[in-house]
Amino acid sequence: MISSSLKSNVLLAIFAFVFSLGFLSKTNWPFAALFSLSILASYQWLFERKNHWSYLILAGVTSVCYAILLSPFSWTFATYICLALLVLTYEKGLKWRKIPFLKPIIISVCWFTLGIAIPKYTLYGQLLFKDFLQLLLFFALALVEDLEDMPKDQGHIKTIPLFLSKGTTEVLIVILLASYFALCSLIQPFSEHLEIKILSIALIFCPWIYWYYLKNTPKMNHRYFDFILFLIGVLHLLVQNKVNS
Repeated sequence: MISSSLKSNVLLAIFAFVFSLGFLSKTNWPFAALFSLSILASYQWLFERKNHWSYLILAGVTSVCYAILLSPFSWTFATYICLALLVLTYEKGLKWRKIPFLKPIIISVCWFTLGIAIPKYTLYGQLLFKDFLQLLLFFALALVEDLEDMPKDQGHIKTIPLFLSKGTTEVLIVILLASYFALCSLIQPFSEHLEIKILSIALIFCPWIYWYYLKNTPKMNHRYFDFILFLIGVLHLLVQNKVNS
């Protein structure tokens, strides 16, 4: 029997793969694949209370592949190892999950570092302004997870939603998503290509669709928000195909 957490995290890994593939380009699929496997291993390690050894083995295989891809003596691989240690100490050892307000900040930085900074610097030797914009997106998605965890965090862990209130956090999430789409050059609602135009318009309305969802659902599922990664990746791939054709 496949656990609900495995189903959920496999879905997240697929979203992460498509997002990374679109952002990095199809020719750099090994980085996208390893990013996806890292996300799966990390989230299963954190939230699946069974089969921990299998996820450690998956993480070990992924680490070996990263060592080959990055070089085991590079600072990028050392950064990857630091991220792995953060995952291992999430609820054990340092238990940084319980440090007030820190969780969404570290999660967004980890996603950015592993999914954007390490591959981009390895491939091109630099990061651009548009690369750092992904921090807005990752932070918004991390806040959604904190919002979903409010009932079980109440009285145990100080989080941003508990400090700001549910309503204020919802506004902040919408502002972050809207700011991301306004600042990035991804959206092309006036493109001559119909599929790019349709997907661009859908992404423009995403913050407001999610606003409605936050306001009207009694129990949210943050995978609906993570689906935005898939849409962004698909749009990147469509634009790349049109440029290369």
